[in-house]
Amino acid sequence: MPEATFVVQLDDLHGFVVKHRHPAKLTLNERILNLLFYEQQKATREEVSYAEIEGLKFITYSSPAYPGMMVCSILGPDETVADVRNEVSGSGRLILALMADDPEAVDLAEILKSGKTLSGLTDEQRFAEIFLTPSSALLLERMQTEGVEKSAKLSIWLKSQTQSDEVDIREAMDPLMKSGVVRVEMVGKTAETVFLVKDLFGFREPPVESVAKAIEMMPSMAQKYRSFVAEFFSPPPPNKGYNPTIPVYDPNSPILEDREHISKLLSDRLHFMVLDCLREQPLTAAQISEKTALPEAAVMKVLWSLESEKVAVRFEEEDVWALLTNPRIQAFMPEYLLPIVAKKLSEKEISPEAARRHIQLLIENWGEQSD
Repeated sequence: MPEATFVVQLDDLHGFVVKHRHPAKLTLNERILNLLFYEQQKATREEVSYAEIEGLKFITYSSPAYPGMMVCSILGPDETVADVRNEVSGSGRLILALMADDPEAVDLAEILKSGKTLSGLTDEQRFAEIFLTPSSALLLERMQTEGVEKSAKLSIWLKSQTQSDEVDIREAMDPLMKSGVVRVEMVGKTAETVFLVKDLFGFREPPVESVAKAIEMMPSMAQKYRSFVAEFFSPPPPNKGYNPTIPVYDPNSPILEDREHISKLLSDRLHFMVLDCLREQPLTAAQISEKTALPEAAVMKVLWSLESEKVAVRFEEEDVWALLTNPRIQAFMPEYLLPIVAKKLSEKEISPEAARRHIQLLIENWGEQSD
């Protein structure tokens, strides 16, 4: 465990501000902060960096998601970066997520003592980021129609859709590539080609596991819980409720519009931590705080937000929170692309090599080879 940890924030008026430190007696000078911060801010992605300054060994964590902030630790004489990299990145994610929510509520000593960390993005969260980037969502819709397309042609199409020559096709493609929804490969000597290998469905499902646990562990509230969920998904006529099993083709459908709300909830780290806790069973705010290492005040703030989005519901008599709906973004095999690829091949829009490669990629992702 590092000997000391501190959180630095760059303030427009006051320059570097050490927002939190542990131990409290730790002192730092402006030169060290400058060297650490400006080197770290060159990073364009989440990164852990190492530096030796004035005889001390520093390891720092930063992320483009939290500009102007950095978590830094001082290693002991016998510690190496390999010893603490995972710990520093995990605690760094948690600390910066809390800093973004409420800097004054961060209890650095408690976080370090508990050893709680925040893992990297899950597949669900990577999928969610696609729908939060307008140009990426546009590209996904285009690929759902085309299946396979040359990068140059996609770039021209995207610029026409956005009415801007400044849009960067690689930047727009990045969330799709990171999540594994598309593959970009060279087919032939010069044709960079984009293949859609996964499609996505964002929806709310009934919290089946949580309801079952409530029936087992909290029979006094189980019937009330079941009635709340039933009222949302299957209300009495003439209300139609929320039924994701019915095919939706209208782009203005409430279920499709709801996908943006779902994406925002899943992509937010604190919301996802609390939501994921409640997927298994109903819990008190104190229990969620214990499981996540989030301050109870931060947990309550998230729960109120989830309640306003019809995701969580509170049972006041039991002082328990539970999921009303369970937001999901799931990947599925785009089988509908097979006739599209066949048609493009027959009309010579794509080469036989591109068609074969697309089928290979689908098999790699969804066939027996991926088991």
